Amino acid sequence: MIKRLKTLYPSLITEEESQSKGLYRWFMTPDNQLLGILEDEIKEKEHDLLDLLLTPYHGAYPPVTEREQSWYDWIFEGTNFIHTAPKEYRFIYFSLSEAPGDPNDFREAVYGMYSYKPVILFSSQKHGVIIEEERPDEEDAVTFFEMVEVFTSDFFIDVKFFIGPYLRDLSKAHDYHTWMDQQFHHIQHFNTKPVMTYVSAVPYLMTVMKDTAALMFLIESILKSTMKDEDLLHTIQTFLEANSNASLAAKEMYMHRNSLQYRIDKFVEKTEVDVKQFEGAIAVYLVLLLKRQIDLA
Repeated sequence: MIKRLKTLYPSLITEEESQSKGLYRWFMTPDNQLLGILEDEIKEKEHDLLDLLLTPYHGAYPPVTEREQSWYDWIFEGTNFIHTAPKEYRFIYFSLSEAPGDPNDFREAVYGMYSYKPVILFSSQKHGVIIEEERPDEEDAVTFFEMVEVFTSDFFIDVKFFIGPYLRDLSKAHDYHTWMDQQFHHIQHFNTKPVMTYVSAVPYLMTVMKDTAALMFLIESILKSTMKDEDLLHTIQTFLEANSNASLAAKEMYMHRNSLQYRIDKFVEKTEVDVKQFEGAIAVYLVLLLKRQIDLA
């Protein structure tokens, strides 16, 4: 059947080829094989016929807006660079315990948590990424634990989120997505938390990451613009090795406590990682040790 349909619809793809660009309509064959046909290739009078021959599939593979298509092409395929770039963006990956009955209901539930409609891309029936293109005000910030509760109570689906950092350089979005997606799959094997950030994931990731390029991406995601500020990084490492005791660290560095506190605040502002809290402290300390090791190699 698929070979015959392919002669009529050259754009036809199967589930394994579903990262091909384009807006597709999806169907399930009688032997439960998923296939998609480019919408523009289906004539109006052929829709009903295809619905009779095949079961319409309301899976969430195809993007539903032009903006989603642009992001899909760029981060999944590395093509069609997005020229109307947001000032900031970040990726929030999700994993569902089972496929939603209707992807549109899933989208509407996510939209309800935002003051605007974020981009939502599915990589499979149960995995995908939410792309935030603007940073919400503090009072409008999305609480992902609340979103977990919504899906559990309203859809009877368990969901896990992996929240990435905010970035500005859109040219790195493709590599950023590839890295984040790989790490999300890694941590799911031993993570029991429904919501994890890139900061809280550091101890887990360091046990599985071996590739130097991937490790450098981890370092850059944590340290951001402080990467080359060796004096500041030395100050933070000294502070952490003094059990986060500012007075003791200032004494060791022969500086006034207020000067040390200023440097700590400067680091937190630039990285958005709070080293005064356990989660941020352990992530930054491990990354600093990793950076020293790579620098000496």
